[in-house]
Amino acid sequence: MAPHQVAPMNEVQHTCQSCGTAFQGNYCPRCGQSARIGRFSFKTAFKLFLDVWGMGNRGMFHSIRDLILRPGYMIRDYLSGCQSAYFPPFKMFFILSTISLLISNGISFDTEEHQTPSEVTTETKGVMVNGKEVNDNVVQFFKKIPKYMKLAEEKAPTLLAFLMLLISSVPLYLFFRRCPKLPDLRFSEHVVALVYTSNMYSIYRILADLTPICSTLIKFLSVFMVFVALKQITGYSKRRLFWYMFLAFLIISVLLAAFIALIVYIVVSRENAA
Repeated sequence: MAPHQVAPMNEVQHTCQSCGTAFQGNYCPRCGQSARIGRFSFKTAFKLFLDVWGMGNRGMFHSIRDLILRPGYMIRDYLSGCQSAYFPPFKMFFILSTISLLISNGISFDTEEHQTPSEVTTETKGVMVNGKEVNDNVVQFFKKIPKYMKLAEEKAPTLLAFLMLLISSVPLYLFFRRCPKLPDLRFSEHVVALVYTSNMYSIYRILADLTPICSTLIKFLSVFMVFVALKQITGYSKRRLFWYMFLAFLIISVLLAAFIALIVYIVVSRENAA
């Protein structure tokens, strides 16, 4: 499937209403204003409203289509310079995040967590380190990470997916920077590719929220499509890509475990010194 084809060149002579430049084509070469600008109308106002959400830009629809059907190839097209046909990755991310939050929370924005009496009154046991009980807020925070992760998955899956890809960006770049399809990949381009991958994941998750009947299947498909997108971007074989992703996950896990161990060690050292 080829990327979106731009409109043919307009051969009519125009005078830009913003800068007064005489030109021939679809857009002013000096300020970039469209040659189709006319008198203000309700139709124009509606288009401006859609532009705020990216809906007025045809690149948004083509970006969604290609992220669903050919995600890795579309990302490679964008990194290769075919950018006018696609919606900007970071702007698309914030729009999808907003839509995801609206769908997840409905019209209610009440984010206050209601605790049952047992949750409020029950004391959490401390962590035993070197035979001593450590009951520190930092340690208790780490013990609640699974609960926070589950809450984030329910309330803001787009933000969680972006955060996970951002954390994994460095170890993944170690394996992807010399990939067959993009042998001279820069880290900034690598981050853009991951943002688009996160956008693709968000689109599938939004579809899953809108179709409860097949929600589980679409969520599984969203995870599978991340693997497909990375394969199309890099050109690696399935086996090599799987092992690279596994090694990246292993590196992240070791670093997180070392960070948690360091925090606990600092807490214990301070308590022993006191």
